[in-house]
Amino acid sequence: MNTIQASLPAGMRQVGNGFYVSGQIAPQNVEALAKEGCTTIICNRPDNEGWGQPAAEKIKAEADKHGVKFHYIPVGHSGVTAETVEAMRKAIAEADGIVLAYCRSGARSTQLYAFSRP
Repeated sequence: MNTIQASLPAGMRQVGNGFYVSGQIAPQNVEALAKEGCTTIICNRPDNEGWGQPAAEKIKAEADKHGVKFHYIPVGHSGVTAETVEAMRKAIAEADGIVLAYCRSGARSTQLYAFSRP
């Protein structure tokens, strides 16, 4: 069994050229993502949304260790806003490789990606 594949987030799927979404990731997923060429991680899930959810800062600390850029662009109960769309657009424009955006299920990340496209 490929250990890198086993360490990638479950349910990770490609929704654009070099752009992937998934449900909540764990700090231990970051190393495998970096090895697969992921250069940017975007968190679209607000902290403390669910029990047992790792804080965005924990994911960011792991991303920093592996040279992966991290953006915290939470989409909460109010939904997608002009500000979150602009922040997502900027994060994607600055990315120089594979991008993974995550939330609870990947749905908000997919929606935000669609709204941020030119």
